[in-house]
Amino acid sequence: MKLLLVFPFLPYPPNDGGHIGFFNPIKYLSRRHEVSVACLTTGGDREEWIEELRKFCVEVRTYNRPMWKDSHRLLRGTVLSPPGTASKYWHRGFGCVIREIVERRKPDIVEFHHLNTAIYRDFAGDCPSILREHNVEYKVWERCAEAAEPFFERSYLRWSAPRVRRYERKVAETFDRCVVVTPADGAYLRAAAPRARIEVIPSGVDTEYFYPASEIAEEPFSITITGSFEWKPKQQSLAVLLTEVFPRIRAKEERAKLYVVGKGVPSDLRRVAERTPAVWVVGAVADVRPYVWRSSLVINYLESGGGIALKVLEAMAMRKPVLTNALGCEGISVKSGQAVFVTEGFDEFASGAAQLLRDELGRRRLAENGYERVLQEYSWNAVAGQFEKVYEILVGEKKVLGGRHKNEAPMLGGARADAAD
Repeated sequence: MKLLLVFPFLPYPPNDGGHIGFFNPIKYLSRRHEVSVACLTTGGDREEWIEELRKFCVEVRTYNRPMWKDSHRLLRGTVLSPPGTASKYWHRGFGCVIREIVERRKPDIVEFHHLNTAIYRDFAGDCPSILREHNVEYKVWERCAEAAEPFFERSYLRWSAPRVRRYERKVAETFDRCVVVTPADGAYLRAAAPRARIEVIPSGVDTEYFYPASEIAEEPFSITITGSFEWKPKQQSLAVLLTEVFPRIRAKEERAKLYVVGKGVPSDLRRVAERTPAVWVVGAVADVRPYVWRSSLVINYLESGGGIALKVLEAMAMRKPVLTNALGCEGISVKSGQAVFVTEGFDEFASGAAQLLRDELGRRRLAENGYERVLQEYSWNAVAGQFEKVYEILVGEKKVLGGRHKNEAPMLGGARADAAD
């Protein structure tokens, strides 16, 4: 098939959750299909990254998003449409790029990744269209609003969350399919957009890249958390981990040490980490795998956010034991104590960490079960097959109906938006 994938930012290099979630479909689907990519870029994107991406695609088209306009667009997004962060990504010129590719290549499917690209749906014309929701955005905004503490931030989030929900309902119901990553996200989206046609396909893990390395020795009593801490929900969760959870772990097991690996840790949280014994903020790294391989325990503690935890799946694929709370493994089909260890509450989480750090056999059993589960259900080879089934259904529907599926809900109308280009 001919596929056009649309992204709100350059899906390369795959060095954090967002980029990994965007790049893996390109890598695996391009092995059996003709993949074109259209994406927004910024001044920080390198030409060599685009060239690397072209190795997987028949075409990569970019449109520069001037970041100096972001503050103005976000301000407009508080009262106009699209709302929230989606306001930063609306550029009519990018829509014209999408339309040109569609008219010239005539793709079988156009797949829009993230709500931030949904505004461009009408530029795909009558091509069957998919909205790939890596998170149900209104739910992320609601959870962030609940966890936010500064008055201005909390007020902004509470004002924006219902606006994002209404916008998400409006656009979701215009797509031929909305594909979410977890059953929970499917329920959230269905509650907001009952006429949306929803499929659940999990995010996959690249098991060719994330694999076990048993020859690398573990560092005793070491705990690692990975991720992109530029994302506000990750910052909120890291703050709680540093101030509430890890001190309790140290109280129960004084040999415990914590490594925070990933870009975007803000300066205030770095200062908190410096004041907290046995915590090291590693920061951005070119390759996260060595830090995970030598860790005794990988944790994922979330206070807010949504979607599926790729970092949990990556650790499982590397045959590492994982401790998480329920939100931290939302959408991953596991039972506590089998493939991962799931617990709630500060004290219970700390007790679970201390127990696992002392129990080598328990960690091995947990890691082996997690590894087998990933290979069975979450490898990208398996996930790609699920997408292909949806593609085949949509192509078949177009042949029967003579055009793309029409919902009763009104269209956006020529990709109309209130925010200026």
